Amino acid sequence: MTRARVPSFFLLVPGPFRDAGEVIAALGRGGIEARPSVGAALGQGEIRVEVVVDARLADGFSWGPRGPLPPEIASRVGRHDRAALVEYGARLDEEPQRVAAVGRALRDAGGVAVRVEASGAASTWEPWIEQMASGLPFDLYASSVVLVGGEDGTFFTCGMHVFDLPDAQITMGDARDATAWLDTFCVYQIAEQPGLATGHTFQPDANATRRAFDRWPDHRHHPRDGRHNPFGLWRFRQPGAPGPAGNDLVPTIMPSLVAMLQTKERSKGAPLTQREVAEIVAKSPAMMMKARDVLALERSRGYADIEPELAWEQWQIVRSAL
Repeated sequence: MTRARVPSFFLLVPGPFRDAGEVIAALGRGGIEARPSVGAALGQGEIRVEVVVDARLADGFSWGPRGPLPPEIASRVGRHDRAALVEYGARLDEEPQRVAAVGRALRDAGGVAVRVEASGAASTWEPWIEQMASGLPFDLYASSVVLVGGEDGTFFTCGMHVFDLPDAQITMGDARDATAWLDTFCVYQIAEQPGLATGHTFQPDANATRRAFDRWPDHRHHPRDGRHNPFGLWRFRQPGAPGPAGNDLVPTIMPSLVAMLQTKERSKGAPLTQREVAEIVAKSPAMMMKARDVLALERSRGYADIEPELAWEQWQIVRSAL
């Protein structure tokens, strides 16, 4: 019998921790049961810890979800060369109050600050613990997801996979507008858990022009990078730009198209051609599923498939990282 997938996320907490036993004891004093990061697979709601040694911990505590952190935080982190690495077996939005309790226990044991490894977002204990304790979708998003802006006017989020959800990307001339779009859209995903699919549209408010969006693989982070989002990201199109149409029912290839293309390419011993990819897509069995059911399927296997209508372009992104 296949074991159900358990989602998880990691927290990194620098402090005076010599070994996992000290971290487990500290969590125990806060009423949190934890185990060392060895042994059987992680269970739902289980917490596992280890202590990592890194003389450059301060380098990872200069940036928060919304910009630079006060320099004194990195200075305090720099006094330590060890950190507790905590893996929590759940989505971040499933048990946020218990996550807050984990933070309190580690803070009380001398932990200096906290970093959510899925995004690299570092935070002081306050307001991070308050945001976790509130459990509100915007607070959870603001405490764990980083928004990044590029010189070409492209803005994107990083870290939505702590919720088993895709990140989002938009190109706009105004950073404030882009931030409003991405914040509203990502919080909408967390709060409503909507069934979304390529070709669907969104607007952050009644005055904004609706934009369609497409699902793409995460092209910025290697799968071994903790910031890699296996659920990909939604790319907002420019208004009026062409693309696949959105439908309530989504053609879903099973087994996943990624798995089939990978198997075919390994069997061939050479890269598949564009024609070969198109033939595989055309011959692959598919069923029509509601978008919300597709989300449940993605979460059960831990990743999003590539889009059949965009298979060639998206396969190039995926195969380059395999």
